[in-house]
Amino acid sequence: MAPDPGTGAAAPLRNFAKHEILDHPMTFFRTEMLFFIWAVPVLFLVIFYGMRRRREIMSRFSTAHGLSVIAPDTVGVRRWVKGSLLMGTVLFTAVAMAGPKYGYRWQEIRQQGVDIIIVLDCSRSMTAADTQPSRLERAKREVFDLLAMLKGDRVGLVAFAGTAFLQCPLTLDYDAFNLFLNALSPDYLPVGGTDITGALETALDSFDEKSTTDKAVVLITDGENTGDGDPLKAAEALKEQKVKLFCIGVGGTEGVPVPEPAGGFKKDRAGQIVLSRLDENTLKQMAVVTGGTYVRSVAGDRFQWPLALALLCLVVELMLPVARKTIAVSLLAALMLLPLQSADANDTRAGITAYEKGDFEQALKHFTDAQLNAPDKPEILYNVADAYYKTGNFDAAAEHYKQVMETDDTQLKRKVLYNLGNAEFRRGNAKEAIGHYEAALSIDPDDQLTKENLEFVKKVVEQQQQQSGDGRKDRDKNEQGRENEAKSDEGQGSQASEDQQPPQDKDQTRKNQSEGEQEQPKPEFGDEIDEQQAQQAAQASESQKDQQQSTQPQAAQPGEQEGDPRQAERMLNRLQDQPGRSLMPATGKRTVEKDW
Repeated sequence: MAPDPGTGAAAPLRNFAKHEILDHPMTFFRTEMLFFIWAVPVLFLVIFYGMRRRREIMSRFSTAHGLSVIAPDTVGVRRWVKGSLLMGTVLFTAVAMAGPKYGYRWQEIRQQGVDIIIVLDCSRSMTAADTQPSRLERAKREVFDLLAMLKGDRVGLVAFAGTAFLQCPLTLDYDAFNLFLNALSPDYLPVGGTDITGALETALDSFDEKSTTDKAVVLITDGENTGDGDPLKAAEALKEQKVKLFCIGVGGTEGVPVPEPAGGFKKDRAGQIVLSRLDENTLKQMAVVTGGTYVRSVAGDRFQWPLALALLCLVVELMLPVARKTIAVSLLAALMLLPLQSADANDTRAGITAYEKGDFEQALKHFTDAQLNAPDKPEILYNVADAYYKTGNFDAAAEHYKQVMETDDTQLKRKVLYNLGNAEFRRGNAKEAIGHYEAALSIDPDDQLTKENLEFVKKVVEQQQQQSGDGRKDRDKNEQGRENEAKSDEGQGSQASEDQQPPQDKDQTRKNQSEGEQEQPKPEFGDEIDEQQAQQAAQASESQKDQQQSTQPQAAQPGEQEGDPRQAERMLNRLQDQPGRSLMPATGKRTVEKDW
């Protein structure tokens, strides 16, 4: 290499390595299991010999005409069908045990180092679970697989949702890159949505214009663009700068609901559950424009398919009769494969069973599955809210109770208002709880439980107000004492006032005995307010206000002097690390219509 005329030293070159995404056919993880396929011809010979031997034995006891009556040809056909299904079971089981895989692989080509910007979709739709454990986690694993192949190539990271920013500049430090990658989540970005155009523009701006190395962008997304720009025009801009675009699609094309952070599923303005599906056509067109490649993130185990075929063959083989049976028996066997009830009814019943057993997490799962089949059914929304309440997620419970408020069933609405009051009280919103209790009493003025809870919460509010006034008096007294101490310079401290505890109220609630009178069984709760938790909830907001208003500095811990550097270090260690947050542009949170 010729020396550089400016410095007299050789210009450094990075590792000669380039990586491309190439399709490859199906492979097997455990090829030795394919030897079990030899059992299929052996099984065929056994079946053939058995059927031939059986006919020879039967021919000794009857003539050809009598044999046709005793064992007609249709019986022989059934035996061959059963034998074929049994051989199919063995064949597909062997294939499943071999662990079939297909998808794509990273192939290394020797050349000068490449600058790679990975553009990762962190929108809310990436939390969908059609790809386990989620689309986003699956996408991160794809990035980890790519990094394992890189040697000497610089890699950067652009995170995007409704807006995009450079999470990690181009670097050779893959450990640091992983640190920035692991920090990403939908809550990390301030704006929801999927702006693919803005993400590609940010990636293009992240390259070093003076660098002469090859450049590539790896876009990992579900392809649902909700931004204003045209992704194809962004791909054209990459082509003009001689940047190749490789697209990896994550998720399925069937459409799955998008989970909400507080529980439930994302809905549009019309109240319909949003279904997110992979847009492969757009991703393929973008990749073709730049001369890149599109692949789908499906390079996992595919043993489920042959295993399912094997089980199907086995079930049919067991159900297929050798001799002629009545139509009723065959019809009964066919009906065993059909669902007895609708999906939402089965899920609701399973949820109620789990709820009654105290397994509220499992009940929530069943109720949520039922919600997919009937998203606007008030009874199902009510059950989902009940399950959230029992799991302690009062925010999600309150949100789902509010969705049931549109029902025309006055009795259900009364129960919703009552339970919504309990949920708001658990959240520390005592005044909102009072409003819901009063609304419930407007429907049924004789509801004794609601009256008791309303009286109890009103007492809690009075205690809050009383404690707030006493706290202000104590702070004024302490401030006056410090002023007098400064004037007299006597250095005497004032006594700390004792915390005033709210009076102990007896539990004024009891289980609602009238819940068994409803038309269909639904879990009911929220009829009891635990006294200790009530006092804690009532004092939580008050203590928080006192801490914010208090100006008295905290005393140093024993063994610590004011200005001790160790104390400052410990304070810094308490701060949560958020890699890449400093690189995020000053974009405040804003609401967008399609925030998934």
